[in-house]
Amino acid sequence: MANQDIYKELSKKLMMENSEILPKIWGAICTEEEAKIENLLPGTVEDIAERAGKGVDETNEIIQSLFHKGAAFEYVRDEKTHYRMPRHVVQLHDSSILWREAPPELIDLWVKFVNHKEYHQLLELAVEVKLPAFLRVVPINEAIEAKNQVLVYEDAAKLIEDAKSLAVADCACRKSMKKCNAPVEVCLQLNRGADYTIKRGTGRKIDVQEAFAILKKSEEAGLVHMTDNRAGKVNIICNCCRCCCEILRFATNIKTKGILAPSRYQAIVDEDECTSCGVCVDICPVEALSLTEDAVLEIDTANCIGCGLCASTCPVDAIILKEIRAEDFIPLK
Repeated sequence: MANQDIYKELSKKLMMENSEILPKIWGAICTEEEAKIENLLPGTVEDIAERAGKGVDETNEIIQSLFHKGAAFEYVRDEKTHYRMPRHVVQLHDSSILWREAPPELIDLWVKFVNHKEYHQLLELAVEVKLPAFLRVVPINEAIEAKNQVLVYEDAAKLIEDAKSLAVADCACRKSMKKCNAPVEVCLQLNRGADYTIKRGTGRKIDVQEAFAILKKSEEAGLVHMTDNRAGKVNIICNCCRCCCEILRFATNIKTKGILAPSRYQAIVDEDECTSCGVCVDICPVEALSLTEDAVLEIDTANCIGCGLCASTCPVDAIILKEIRAEDFIPLK
C-alpha cells in the first residue's frame, strides 16, 4: 500500500475518509512502517506480529512507539494486553498533542484541522447520526439548589475521592490553540486515565488535595468541568475554556451542540436579589446570559449547559442551579 494510501486508510477508520488534513496528521505521527502496524490494530503484540510478518520484538518496539506518540491504546482482555487505535478523532487529537516530542508541524496541522470545515462537518455528522455526546458537563456542586440531588458521578469532588489513581496533564486544546491565559496544567486524569498518562509520561501523579486545588483554580479561572458522558467511574475531568476547547466552543451551534451533554441542571435567577452587575454575563462560557435594555438578567435556557460558573461567581447569590433532567439523562455506559 502506497504511503499516502495507508494514511488515508487510517483516516477512514476515524470517519474521515475524504479528509485532506487528517492523512497529513497521521504522516506527522507515524512513519510508513508504523502506519502499517497501526492499521492492523486491534490485537496483542503476538497477533499483530504474525499478521505483519515481523518478529515479536520488532513489532513490540513499533507498538510501544505508537503508544508513546498517542496513536495506540492499551487494554487487557483474557489477562492479555491488547492494543487498539484511538476511538475517534478527538481522542487522537488530545493524545498526540501531549506527546512530549511532538514536532511543531503536528501541532500546526491540528490547529488547522480543528478550525477547518472538515472538523465542523464531522461534528455535525456525529450529531446527525445521534452518536453519544463526547463529554458531559459536571456542575459546580456549591451552585446546586438541593445538594442531596447530586449523583456521585456528577460530583467532581466525589469522583476524585473515589478514584483509584490521580494524575494531571496539560490541556491539549490550550497547549495547541494558545488563545487565552487560562492555566494549562489542569486536565485531571482518573483511574485508567491516570495510569495511562503516567505510563506515557504525559502527566504526573497527584494526590486528592492537589486535585481539589486544581478544581478550585479552574473554577476561579472560569473554566468548565467536563467528564466522560457515562455514569460510574470516569477517566478524566477536563477543565475547559470557551475560546480553545475543541468541544465547548461548538456547544451552542444548533448543528453541533449535541457533541457536549449539559449537566442535569439549569441556571435560574432570583430577580429580586439580582443587582444586574453583569459578572455572570461575562463568565458564561456559552453566552447564555444577557442583560436587557432595562438591566434585567435573562437566561437562554436552550443554551445553558448547567455548569454553575454564573452561580459560583454571583456576588449576591442571586443564581442557583436547579435540577431539570432525570437521573437517567446520564447514560449507564
